[in-house]
Amino acid sequence: MFYKNIIINTLYIYLLFIPFNLSLKAQNVDYEKLSLDELEESFAQIHDNPTGEKVCNIFIRKAKKENNIEVLFRAYKLAAFFTKNPKNIKYADSTLTIAKKINKPFFLANAHQTISNINSMNGIPDESLDNLLIAYEYSKKTDDKYLKNRILYDISRQEIYVGNFIDAKIKLHDVVLFFDKNFNLRETGKDYPLIFFYSAITLIDLNTKLGKQSENVVLYEKAYKKMKLNTSYEEYRAYFISCEGSDAFYNKNYPLAISKLNEAIKKYKDNYTHFTEIYYLGLCYWKLNQKEKAINYFLKLDKDYYKDKNQDPQYRPAYELLIQYYKEKENTEKQLEYINKLLFLDRSYEKNYKYLFAKINKEYTSEKLIQEKNDIENSLKFHRLFIIFIIIFSFSVITFIFYRYTKIQKEYKQRFREISVEKKQNKPIEKNLFKENTQTNPAQNTLLYSKISGLSASTIDSILNKLEIFESENQFLNPKITQKILSEELKTNPSYLSKIINVYKEKNFTQYINDLRLDYILERLKTDKDLLQIDVKEIANEAGFSSAESFSDNFQRKFQIKPSYFIKMMKENLKISSQSHNPTSDLENV
Repeated sequence: MFYKNIIINTLYIYLLFIPFNLSLKAQNVDYEKLSLDELEESFAQIHDNPTGEKVCNIFIRKAKKENNIEVLFRAYKLAAFFTKNPKNIKYADSTLTIAKKINKPFFLANAHQTISNINSMNGIPDESLDNLLIAYEYSKKTDDKYLKNRILYDISRQEIYVGNFIDAKIKLHDVVLFFDKNFNLRETGKDYPLIFFYSAITLIDLNTKLGKQSENVVLYEKAYKKMKLNTSYEEYRAYFISCEGSDAFYNKNYPLAISKLNEAIKKYKDNYTHFTEIYYLGLCYWKLNQKEKAINYFLKLDKDYYKDKNQDPQYRPAYELLIQYYKEKENTEKQLEYINKLLFLDRSYEKNYKYLFAKINKEYTSEKLIQEKNDIENSLKFHRLFIIFIIIFSFSVITFIFYRYTKIQKEYKQRFREISVEKKQNKPIEKNLFKENTQTNPAQNTLLYSKISGLSASTIDSILNKLEIFESENQFLNPKITQKILSEELKTNPSYLSKIINVYKEKNFTQYINDLRLDYILERLKTDKDLLQIDVKEIANEAGFSSAESFSDNFQRKFQIKPSYFIKMMKENLKISSQSHNPTSDLENV
């Protein structure tokens, strides 16, 4: 948890080895005119890498010119911390070259420790630990217990990295005891309180990882007691409060954890992004089933953490929870986004934290992530293809409907024109026609008679004459008329009536009645303006139909046009006629 903050402060720790008197100010300094001692002192006021690198170059050049090998050693060491890879490695290696020339355990220990820390900063942990072990062996040959324990502290951090928690804990315990015991010592280039606080926090974090939170109580007491005695150490309080928050989380006291973590964030006086607090706040709210709040913290973590080139794998579970959350929400785009991010992070973890990464308990392994990614991409592909199909199908249907609508409208207009100019066809046409047939074509009439067995020709003619009267008097408008009722009125039976209508009218009884009604109402619609103002249901009643549906169906069957459209067109024609002040019917001009 505290690892990255310690690395950030490594430069400050190593500047402690330089005997500064802080008499110089960094502002408006002409470094070329400074002596070696003044240049060395100036680094206490330099806080940016470009200026630091510039002054280091001057420092190295002057140390070489004056052939001061111990100052040159310190100059290379400073340059290693003020520059970036690959320059920093070259400067770190130069410290070892100079240390070998000096050939003193103190310098050799410092050189290997410098190489170790630069390797850690550059993401080369294997070589880092090897150099620390060498540095520790050299430190044992000196009387400098500070140096020995300082290197022991660095070794414990590397052992934590490779997963040797028990060995690291033993070393850290000894380091904390040493710096606690010598807390009040003041020696040039050495800061006992600083390393005490750093090592105590690292041990607390390690105890938390091992589930030994109870052992942290005494460490908190020691740290807070020292801060109380000297308020200048208050800057470290936020880190210890943050650790208390983490302990509360693992003890499942989530409200206390939230309180502590928020308190720590408020107390930090630096400009760093404190991922640890953000991460554990998210976990606390997740455990409390307040997932919306939890996700907000994980998204905040992702915003800055994902940009880091050397991400710590301890925050990996946040991405697993983001994937799970968006999976539950069925937001496949976001789910896929965080699967891709986690796959990228896993590659970074394997490169930079291969030991820690191998020991992390993963809900989503790389294989599972890839499988889920492929499933989502295949699903999205199918979904896209399905959407394309739906769009094409919908377009085709709409096009077909539009085509059909346009065609029907065109046909309706044509039928309206045809119907509008037709004269009334529903005279007693059938009887007149049959009279003509009997007079002009006796053979055909004999054939028709023969189709109706059981009835004489005179009886058939009598019934046809009565049907002519039935039609001319519009008796078909009676909605209650039936085949039985009409046959009784005509003094015949339903069977004979049906046969006569089938033969002479060439339709069944129902169609015969309906067609009479339709011809009647069509002529009225063409001549009666008032009839156009009532609704279809009332028009159906006027025509003798029992329902508007039956009327509409039969109207369209007979005339191939909907009654509503016919009425609409009639109204439009009347309107046009009215506007043109033409008193005559405009039907002929449609």
